[in-house]
Amino acid sequence: MKWKDSLAIASGFFTIVFLCIAFALLESQIYPESAELFGKTSLNSHEQYLLLLKLTANLFSCFLGGLVIAFISKKIQNIIWVSAFITIVIIWLWYSTNNPTLFWIISILGIFPSIYLGYRLAGKNGESKVSHIS
Repeated sequence: MKWKDSLAIASGFFTIVFLCIAFALLESQIYPESAELFGKTSLNSHEQYLLLLKLTANLFSCFLGGLVIAFISKKIQNIIWVSAFITIVIIWLWYSTNNPTLFWIISILGIFPSIYLGYRLAGKNGESKVSHIS
């Protein structure tokens, strides 16, 4: 693995983590009750809206992480590595809170497509094809 690939993986991962934390802090400033969503067994409609907002922010962070990865290196393996690392983090968070299960499942299922979309949109005229695997 070249230094450029390592930089792309680290930058993409830390971009996603940083933005997820920043969006969570912003949401907790606007909606203080959003900090108490996890661990509840049932949610009212306002709390479901807050979870949807949180999910959207997390997947948008993944999208932006994909952009960062593509600007540094065009290898598709980099987004696979970052997706795997972020999935591990999400599984750990899910394990530590348990509920709401649907939020965590959608988060896991949305990680790779969000990162891949950012990666593809950053590629110039389809330059970032699978042919860059080697």
